[in-house]
Formats: sequence, structure tokens, C-alpha cells
Amino acid sequence: MSHGIFEVQFRSNRPDNGEGLVVVKDGAVNGGDANYLYQGRVPTASGPFSSQFTVSMWRSGNTNVTGLDNYVLDATGTINYEAGTIALEGSVVGAPQVTISLSGRKIKDAV
Repeated sequence: MSHGIFEVQFRSNRPDNGEGLVVVKDGAVNGGDANYLYQGRVPTASGPFSSQFTVSMWRSGNTNVTGLDNYVLDATGTINYEAGTIALEGSVVGAPQVTISLSGRKIKDAV
């Protein structure tokens, strides 16, 4: 089943960390937290991937783990729909010294 709602934790090399929710459905990733939205694509079958994710501030009031309000994350990772896990590592496009790692687990099927 290539969809689900995932609880995710992320950490940057700044060092800072955060958490949020993402919905994966038919390869589309949409999610966010109290101040930022995350969007991108992952494969519809379990396995490794390379992708870019857009992170955008939708409400001010908190600092992003990268220190940037809006950016693109160039990432590689693995998604396992059967086990309900996702993990990735990446760097900010235009600022490759800023890196993020993310891990998540499926908490519910998406409809």
C-alpha cells in the first residue's frame, strides 16, 4: 500500500531538530508542522529514492532547523511501505554545507 500518514523527526547539522507529519499518497509527499510546509515526491514502491523537497514557511514564529525560511532539500533515502518507515539524508540546494537527516514511521493509512 503506497500511501500513509507518517510522523517524522528531523535533525540538521546546525545542530537543531524538529518534528512534523507528512502524508504520502501516490508518490506525492505533503506535510508540515506549526510553521513550515514540506512537499516533494517519493516512489510508489518500496525502495531507495533520490528526490527534491520544497520547504516553505507558511507562518512566522519559529526558526527552521536549517536557519532558512524557504529552501529546496536535495535528498536520498529509502521508503518501506510494508514496514511503514521512511528515512532520508540531504543537503540544501545552494548551501550544501547545511544538511538534514529525517526518519519517520507510518501512523495511519491515508485515504
